[in-house]
Amino acid sequence: MVSLPLIAAIFVLALTMVIGLLSARKTKTLSDYWVAGRSVGVFTNASAISSNYLSAASFLGVAAFVWANGFDGVWYATGFAAGYILLLLFIASPLRRFGQYTIPDFCFGRFNSDRLRRVGILWTVVISSLYIIAQMVGVGTLMESIIPGMPWVLGVVLLGSVITLYVAFGGMTGVTVTQMLQFWIMLTAMIVPLFVLLPKHSYSELLMHAISDRGGIVADAEPETVEGTPLFGDKETDRFPDSKAWARPFAKWNLFGSVSLLIALVCGTAGLPHILARFYTNPNAAQARWSTVWVLIFIGVFYITTPIWGTYARMVLGPDAVIVKDGVSNPNTMMLITSAEAGDWAKALVAGGAIAALLSTVSGLLIALSSAFAHDFYGEILKPQASDRQKMLAAKVAVLIFGAAAIIVGIGFRDANIAWMVGLAFAVAASTFFPLLVCGIWWRKMTEPGAFAGIMTGGFISAVIVIGKLAGIWAFEQPAIISVPAAFVAIFVVSKLTYDAQSEETREGLETTFHALHNPETDAPVEVAETAE
Repeated sequence: MVSLPLIAAIFVLALTMVIGLLSARKTKTLSDYWVAGRSVGVFTNASAISSNYLSAASFLGVAAFVWANGFDGVWYATGFAAGYILLLLFIASPLRRFGQYTIPDFCFGRFNSDRLRRVGILWTVVISSLYIIAQMVGVGTLMESIIPGMPWVLGVVLLGSVITLYVAFGGMTGVTVTQMLQFWIMLTAMIVPLFVLLPKHSYSELLMHAISDRGGIVADAEPETVEGTPLFGDKETDRFPDSKAWARPFAKWNLFGSVSLLIALVCGTAGLPHILARFYTNPNAAQARWSTVWVLIFIGVFYITTPIWGTYARMVLGPDAVIVKDGVSNPNTMMLITSAEAGDWAKALVAGGAIAALLSTVSGLLIALSSAFAHDFYGEILKPQASDRQKMLAAKVAVLIFGAAAIIVGIGFRDANIAWMVGLAFAVAASTFFPLLVCGIWWRKMTEPGAFAGIMTGGFISAVIVIGKLAGIWAFEQPAIISVPAAFVAIFVVSKLTYDAQSEETREGLETTFHALHNPETDAPVEVAETAE
């Protein structure tokens, strides 16, 4: 008998494929492929941005992190949502007003610098690659959980290939409508089962059980894992702190590490290439700003539910449950197991929501990677004289190449924690693009050398800290508290040292582009106004 979760997953996948391929018929120009013709309305774009943002780390990882680590998992929900406040206040409207297609475009247009464009391409690829590898880990985890007997590697290859193919043909126009629908599937999957689960136990009761000496209550009917039976072993103190520590902050990380994580999540949200690219799809700056307002509402509602799911699972599964397959512990399937308490329909709904989360985020990341290669590198550096048809072909080939690479590399990261890997991507984005955008938009005396120094300083420090952690040189794993301030300092110091040495023509050019970011009379500089039509 075919399971309901499998039916739900196939339905969401089929719906995405059909809509994506039908929308592909409207993809006729480069503007359609990269920014959906700059014609996406506020509600549609807000839904698509939310969907693009709510990845496997959000849908599966945050609740699992709360279950395993308690209060410290709430930092993820808080930071993910709060980042849009910075986007709303400082970035969304000016970025859309400036026009263009990508963040490397902004680097070049703001400072008239091919060097900065190349650096922008580099960090777009680094950030998006870290993010998409984590999603591929989630793809394998989800597929083996909802399809009995499905090998993990085969799940990654199958679903990863499907996503890659429909993005290659549909571009941003095809992705936009599917992302809008995927968001509402995700939100429904997060909220509706809780209306059945929470009447069984009030939230205060859940918390009381979670912090009791027993640390939780194991349900009478043992929940199924991907192996068929749960494994309850001795308490693993490194992953499951004692119950009272579970309910307090700073059990997983100390104050220094927690603040660093929050800086990475909040500032990194405002520096993610695949999120920022969506603001270019609005017709004008005002709609980009209102899209951000609605995104704050949408994802705020979403992230309220994730700690509730984690707390409920703490009681149902207990603190010592380790979900195992092939000797690998996998807490990311926790929501699927817990939702079964409400019935098979709830498990099916969660499975469909998880598939939607993966499809949406991977498609957005592939568009960002494709744009970095086909538009910024091939179309602007390698072969500027290329025709639109050649650039479109390069974009589609780039999607196929990056999709295949993500599948291959993702297979090698099976044991990686999804939320942790996504946190790394946020830390790098916070250390590179966020300081560049904030200072580039709001400080008129920022210079090209200052921008270069800032983005490279932040990127280098964050990379050194992460590599040192992976190599076992030190235990510290959250670089943002060091790398983000260092990037701002580098921008300020180098810009101050180099501003007076610039030619009058350079200063006038920087002043012109600065006013283009803030002039309410125009939505793009003259050189890109035609493209925005």
